[in-house]
Amino acid sequence: MNHFNPAQDPRKTIITSERKWHEEKAHRRFSLDEFLYALPAFEQVVHSSFVFLQMSPGEMVLDMGCGEGKETLQLAQQGLFVVSTDLSLLQLCRARQRVQKSALGAQACFVQADAERLPFASGSFRIIYGKAILHHLEIYLSAQEIKRLLRRGGRATFAEPLAHHPLFWLARQVTPQLRTKDEHPLSFSELRRFGAYFSHSEVEGHFFLSPLSYLFRMLPGGESLFRRIHAFLQRLDKRLFGIFSFLKELAWYGSIKVVR
Repeated sequence: MNHFNPAQDPRKTIITSERKWHEEKAHRRFSLDEFLYALPAFEQVVHSSFVFLQMSPGEMVLDMGCGEGKETLQLAQQGLFVVSTDLSLLQLCRARQRVQKSALGAQACFVQADAERLPFASGSFRIIYGKAILHHLEIYLSAQEIKRLLRRGGRATFAEPLAHHPLFWLARQVTPQLRTKDEHPLSFSELRRFGAYFSHSEVEGHFFLSPLSYLFRMLPGGESLFRRIHAFLQRLDKRLFGIFSFLKELAWYGSIKVVR
């Protein structure tokens, strides 16, 4: 496991601060992240990303900003060789433990590194996957680094929290201790700007009304009801986005899919 060594660049202070927060304070989010992201809440988004990436067993994939390794595990279970990177050694250790516990014999390695300057040769990957990583980065730097790492014709997907969903905007205002001071939820226009660096890009919105279903996940024995209502509201969200495109700006998450 490689150790992060901040380079002398204008973002050194921010990168060091981000790493320090995730090493010392990220544990505050563990229970919340499990509540929000435990299956099947993000299954539709993750599945759509995996389909777009057109992966074959045995291929190497970069899980960029892997966090606690939820998708590292899913990728490894599909027979892929997963290279998982994160700025935080704590997160990488949790990701490795998750894979070792649930996917015996999985092919995965874990590298501590800055996502804006990863220690891999240009064109190392045909496939790059990320979730909730770009909003920690500078858009231009991250786009250039991803473009550098992808082979020509390579594919990448990222799912990111957006800035303007009313419920989550309010949650961010009242719980600043649950996130770093430098991260910033993105706008749809920022996702499009990121996509403009590539030969092809698709931007989608996810979760407008469906977050209301979490009220049922909070109730004792409410998981089954949560799953049914969440699935129904996701279908409703998709119809609403198709009719009223401006609602995508108010989605909780956006996803960007690009081709090099």
